[in-house]
Amino acid sequence: MTASCGLTATQLKYFAAVFMVIDHIGMLFTPMAPFFPADSLWFYAFRYLGRLAFPIFAYFAAQGCRLTSNYRRYLLRLGLFGAVTHAVAYIATGGTGGSIIATFFLSAAAIGACRVLRARGHGWLGVPVTIALLVLAQLLRVDYGWIGVLTVLAVYAAGTNRRRQLLALAGCLLLYYLAGGLWAYFGPAALGLLESRDWAGLLTQLGTYLPSFRRFYLPYSLLMAGFACLALLPLSRYNGQRGNGSRWFFYWFYPGHLVVLYALSMLIG
Repeated sequence: MTASCGLTATQLKYFAAVFMVIDHIGMLFTPMAPFFPADSLWFYAFRYLGRLAFPIFAYFAAQGCRLTSNYRRYLLRLGLFGAVTHAVAYIATGGTGGSIIATFFLSAAAIGACRVLRARGHGWLGVPVTIALLVLAQLLRVDYGWIGVLTVLAVYAAGTNRRRQLLALAGCLLLYYLAGGLWAYFGPAALGLLESRDWAGLLTQLGTYLPSFRRFYLPYSLLMAGFACLALLPLSRYNGQRGNGSRWFFYWFYPGHLVVLYALSMLIG
């Protein structure tokens, strides 16, 4: 695809940044609350739209690992901004979420480690190193957790074929929103019952979850997954060009807009 008939990386990132702001407005202000109750699917309209941001940024995090001319500098940049923004995101979300840049740093660290180990003839060591970083992602509560790290790794491992890249991205998104959502809904209750060894009560208790799951949580998860996968459409128009614009803008924009939105939310009360 030529530059004249597609979208550059910078244009796609600006597109993602808009939806990231929409998502965080929905997170901090719940703008649909005056119109719909919290158990309504419409209540989360801003969060659905915000799902388009992560796939685009994750795709270009993988591209950055492949195309950067100085991997150490790229990794250092992600590490420094990841540490700062993780603290900002943790405060803004009340301790429930972390930074997406920290997620991308762990992804790049895994890819870099595998590169070095393979070059030294110890490629098999990349498996335990990657697993350790996936576990670390969960422990640090970075945004999207271990599946967020895995998403960047999958897109990178797909090579340079656009179709394979987007299929890998779609697979990870479905894993996060559908399989991950299913576990988030049923997992805690199931684990509690399993610990008590109440095998008969397990099915009975899980059965009480099904009506709410069918009425709200399943369509909610499908909407989140569907909107996330919509990001594949603009990504399919990527023309392979970086485009005009400062790469530093997105590093500063992420913590900057979070600080502004969080300050506004505190002022509004």
